[in-house]
Amino acid sequence: MSFDMFTTRFRLLITALCIAMLSACATIVGPRTVYVSEAQLQTLLSRQFPFKNRFLELLDVTVSTPRVTLLPQANRIQTDFEIATSDRILRQPYHGSLALTYGVRFEPADNTIRLADVHVERFQIDAAPPQWQRQIDRLGGLLAEQALNGRVIHTLRPKDIEAVQGRGYRPGTLRVTPEGLAITLEPM
Repeated sequence: MSFDMFTTRFRLLITALCIAMLSACATIVGPRTVYVSEAQLQTLLSRQFPFKNRFLELLDVTVSTPRVTLLPQANRIQTDFEIATSDRILRQPYHGSLALTYGVRFEPADNTIRLADVHVERFQIDAAPPQWQRQIDRLGGLLAEQALNGRVIHTLRPKDIEAVQGRGYRPGTLRVTPEGLAITLEPM
């Protein structure tokens, strides 16, 4: 075998090894984590509100002004909202507040981040008669959980998904940490 042929084969071997190492890089390096701060979460969530809905054709409800607090010890997020309601018969307006805790999940089918396991911690209507407040809490909590569970808080753009996949990763688990929402990018 000539020296030129040996050199050519050696270069091909080195090139093949480099290509193999680069393609396996995501696996060797392992998962990556991207953080979304509490302030960024506040901005993302605020874009989804005000949220208006009509319940049982009797009650119009507007949920607005979300205020986000991270609960890393529980892997949850708490959000406090302002509530404005009015019944459709007497058109009597009421104002109050709503406090939710929830987890978040990534939905790969449509590349969205969604609320998960929503729990109403407080649903209060100011100036409601005391005898009604218990029923309002129960009914309002149930309606809020149904309306908000699974609600999209962010949709990843196709170019963002392509960029992550182009580097050999895919979005994985979401965790609430003191630094913010941790999104694990896992090797494909």
